[in-house]
Amino acid sequence: MTRLKAELLLFFVATIWAGTFPIVKVSMLTIPPFYFIGIRFLLGAVLFTVIFFNKLQLKDSNILKAGLVLGFFQMVGFGSQTIGMIYTSASNSALITGITILIVPFAQFLIIKKPVLFENWIGVLIVTIGLFLLTQPHLNGINIGDLITLICPFAWAFYIIYVDVYTNKYDIETLIFLQLWFVTLVSFALGFILEDFSLINFTANDLLSFLYMGILATFLTTILLNKYQKMTSPIRASIIYTWEQPAAVMFSVIFINEYFNYLQIIGGVLMIGGILFSETFEYIKNYVLKKSAVNK
Repeated sequence: MTRLKAELLLFFVATIWAGTFPIVKVSMLTIPPFYFIGIRFLLGAVLFTVIFFNKLQLKDSNILKAGLVLGFFQMVGFGSQTIGMIYTSASNSALITGITILIVPFAQFLIIKKPVLFENWIGVLIVTIGLFLLTQPHLNGINIGDLITLICPFAWAFYIIYVDVYTNKYDIETLIFLQLWFVTLVSFALGFILEDFSLINFTANDLLSFLYMGILATFLTTILLNKYQKMTSPIRASIIYTWEQPAAVMFSVIFINEYFNYLQIIGGVLMIGGILFSETFEYIKNYVLKKSAVNK
């Protein structure tokens, strides 16, 4: 598998993720968030267990700890994103989640001590301005859904770094198995404590949504991410995942008729632009320096 093919598969992952935003937004009308996450992950976990159980390596305590760390950050990421979607739009949720890529360099510094670059700080500034225009707290007040969703990119940033660290040390199938079941069990436990299962009203659309969420957006994407992200760098992977945001906005506008005013459009463009600037500046700078050296 070449790096290009691996990155194309990650692009496919981001597209599948983009489709989850309008689905989750609609599903939150009839299904509580923790039960929704639990059912979604249960489908993926059962399917994965049936196929890969004989390959698992569960006797190493270190791999158990690694799987639980990944599962924890997945749970925080999906939990905050799903709960936030109750109170904010699918488009806002997608754009806020995209901040993940800006947090990755800071997570790298905390975990593997890689210095944060100047362009990362500039990217944070641009995205902050864009986020202000998108959410417009000065006009609408602070949206609790946007605040809850802000937890999500921090969780995903640490998840991306730990995936890069652990998949180069441990068996990938075992890590995925542990993540899926951790999120499944914790979600159902929280649902049992905080939510009323009897109020859930399953519709035909909900069943189709769970097939998409459980099989494609959980089972398939978790396998592809854990298997192929290690064939590229965390930063390049994060850039690829940026496609999730404009695709999710597009799907939300088309399928659930979400709407942006012109300031929100500018804010969304600024957020995506700041992200891309932060993560591509170094490559562009190196390319220009090489071209200058050749011309001399």
